Amino acid sequence: MASKTLKKPVNNNIPIGWREWVYLPAYKNFGLKAKIDTGARSSAIHATHIKEYVKKGEDRVKFRIYQSEECLQIDTKLLSHKRITNSFGKTTTRPVIQMKIKLGNKTWMTELTLAKRARMTYPMLIGRSSLKKKHIIHSHKSYMTGINLKAIK
Repeated sequence: MASKTLKKPVNNNIPIGWREWVYLPAYKNFGLKAKIDTGARSSAIHATHIKEYVKKGEDRVKFRIYQSEECLQIDTKLLSHKRITNSFGKTTTRPVIQMKIKLGNKTWMTELTLAKRARMTYPMLIGRSSLKKKHIIHSHKSYMTGINLKAIK
């Protein structure tokens, strides 16, 4: 009787730490420190000067994002508004946008809510829906996809 060898399943999930650098390819790879939070369904980005308006019949939003001393002004389509309950139990309604993000060598479109995260250490929070079950999170490791070279200049 011939022996059968069991094939190990191929795991294509990308290993990431509990915090990572996330880049915005549409904005010259602007880098943001992000906390990976599997307890959060939605992803959020710290935004200030949020102004919603209509241009040629399309709902749009302008806002600023920051990482350390760098600031980026963004003007994009407003998808919707979402009611979010934060970790303290407070519910707010936030604007929702879609943006291309890069984590490691992978790039994809994801929804982000615009939030006031000024008192938070990380200007971006990546939730479960953005990870799309394609990542393995190592809760005891950081920056497994690399460091932001601009930040250490």
